[in-house]
Amino acid sequence: MAIDQYSPCPCGSGKKLKFCCSDLAHEIQKIEKLVSGEQPHAALKHVEHLLDKQPERASLLDLKASIEMGLDQLEDAQSTIQVYLLTHPDNPSAYGQAAIMAAAKGETAAAVGALQEALDRVPDRQMPQRVFEAIGAVGHALLITGDLIAARGHLILYAGMSPDEDNRAIDLLLRMNLQGGLPLLLRDTLYLHELSDQPSTDQPPWSAVFEEAGQLARRGLWRRAEAEYVKLAEQAKQHPDVAYNLAVVRGWLGDAAQFASGMHHFAQLATTAAGAPTDEAVEAEALAQLVDPDLDEPKLETVRVTYPVGDDDLAAERLAAHKQTEHYELDPQSLGEAAHPRESYVLLDRPVPSTGVDLAIEDAPNVLAFLSLYGKRTDRDAQIELTTDRGEHFQEVETLVVDILGDACQAQSDTEVVAEKPAAEEALSWRWRLPDDTPSAHRRALLAKRRQHAILEDWVAAPRGALDGKSPLEAANDEAARLPLLGSVLIVEQAAADPSEFDLFAQLRDKLNLPGHDPVTCEQEQLNQLPLVRLTRLELSGLGDLQLQKLLNRTVMGGANLATLRVAEELVGRDTVEEGVDLASAYRQLIRAEPAPDRALEWVRKATKWTEASGESAAEWALLELELQIERSDAEGLQQSLNHIREKHINEAGVAEAVYKLLYSAGLVPPEEMQASQHPTALPQESQAGGLWTPGGEAAAAAPAQSDPAQAKSAIWTP
Repeated sequence: MAIDQYSPCPCGSGKKLKFCCSDLAHEIQKIEKLVSGEQPHAALKHVEHLLDKQPERASLLDLKASIEMGLDQLEDAQSTIQVYLLTHPDNPSAYGQAAIMAAAKGETAAAVGALQEALDRVPDRQMPQRVFEAIGAVGHALLITGDLIAARGHLILYAGMSPDEDNRAIDLLLRMNLQGGLPLLLRDTLYLHELSDQPSTDQPPWSAVFEEAGQLARRGLWRRAEAEYVKLAEQAKQHPDVAYNLAVVRGWLGDAAQFASGMHHFAQLATTAAGAPTDEAVEAEALAQLVDPDLDEPKLETVRVTYPVGDDDLAAERLAAHKQTEHYELDPQSLGEAAHPRESYVLLDRPVPSTGVDLAIEDAPNVLAFLSLYGKRTDRDAQIELTTDRGEHFQEVETLVVDILGDACQAQSDTEVVAEKPAAEEALSWRWRLPDDTPSAHRRALLAKRRQHAILEDWVAAPRGALDGKSPLEAANDEAARLPLLGSVLIVEQAAADPSEFDLFAQLRDKLNLPGHDPVTCEQEQLNQLPLVRLTRLELSGLGDLQLQKLLNRTVMGGANLATLRVAEELVGRDTVEEGVDLASAYRQLIRAEPAPDRALEWVRKATKWTEASGESAAEWALLELELQIERSDAEGLQQSLNHIREKHINEAGVAEAVYKLLYSAGLVPPEEMQASQHPTALPQESQAGGLWTPGGEAAAAAPAQSDPAQAKSAIWTP
């Protein structure tokens, strides 16, 4: 940021430079010009020269620390900050620099503490620039270390103070929300509770202190707010609003254990008069289960078993010949500096069927293990490494490996635990090897059946730490476990990606003797704070068009796909909409969020009809249809889309280039043709596109042997 006479003074007073360190204004501007002109060493030398004359000048110490951190001279910067703190113990910028330093070193607890010290010393309505920067730096560091509750709290605080042109915190929050696999409960903003709107005569005697604690918290003074809420917790006699706010500020302070404990406590307090947990109680319990560092989840071990090999050529021959092993090409980059195996295979529970057409789910091969064959080296003999889970089929896997290798290997010499994962989470994942010619529609149908089995059979039988080691089926008969069971079920439900799964979760609740969900109604002023997990149950018919538009923007930014589908469908289904409503955006989100390509194609056609009725170009929808036909692996549909684009839109700006990029990304256009087509005016003919997905064709042969992409994690296992 350019420094002028009216910029905040770097000394931390909160005043403008002109009215604070005016005697140094010229020198500070000179230093800033050197830094912005990429001469940081010269800037540092000039600051040090000035400090020789005024060694305790706050603005110079602040600039020196910043330049040293920018040059990655962290030890020097740490020493400068220590001098800064010693000579100016009440300066908020000194603590701001300490917070930035701790954040840069990944010491998030120290960074949060130093930032609170800084905020405690900020003059009223005079936020020093360095403290403001520290809020963003600490939030970013917390995000990197995975403390999402504290990170979100800091980034939202930063966004609330930042000028309109500074969107860095919002960008980070959006990127966090759109991360695949992030639970919906962790994408939401936590809002402090307020006492219900009652006449002042009906307010509790401690309501003024409660309001004051809330004001402190909204200014980022979370440590002081925590102290007030702790006092209130004793005075208010287990009031749920106090318990909730205390948990939230502790979460923003980075205390995950206290946050989880507080949310568990609030969930117990937030019940109806009949003793049933409220939506807020179940959501708080689920959130606590997601982040509780003290929750002892029953684990499933992944182990690596080593077998010495006498003849590695014979071992390779037998692995290659067996019907339940399949060569698996490792990505060399995934191995890093580790030794590369001579051969690597996946071990299946049955041979791969000759075709996936009409494949029954019980005939789909599952991946049991990963096998790595290493040849003889100077420092060790040849060996086979088996990587698998130590689950109920562990002994069967070991027996199968020995049967396959026979006398090519010796008795196992070593077993090493290489990873542990929660048993309940593992119950919701699987690895299979479907035949390459399995039609995409049938693949999706198999996936839906397999997911149904995983939830209704595997997950309900897996032990959970939140249920004291019981499985959901066992906890279903324990009234004391009802609240944690509801929280556990919500965690599974909020990960749904397809509207068709609503019926699946109704079956799950029936199986566990749990109540179903009730519809949700909401006042206009509460709409922005309604939790994302409740939006799929929100009554939409009573909302205005512009309200729906705002709600759609929120669901998209929150990565809440099911809610996006519901809101967008309601919006485009209305006979007329108010001026200012962007129906094109609603159609676009419907197409993008719809998990079933066939249903997405229907939305494309409706969007096309709507657009053409207004006399505008439907090229955008034609390109989206082409993308969907590629995803559907439908050669005939792809050719029809290409023909339609050629006839209707090929001469529109950017269309041909967009088509080539889509085809190139899908591997349907060779690189040399893509490079030669900087300004294409024609599209591939039928001979190029037709037959690309026929059984045994080139595209199928190139498909890797891997688990279903919708369920795959980072890899099967890594050696």
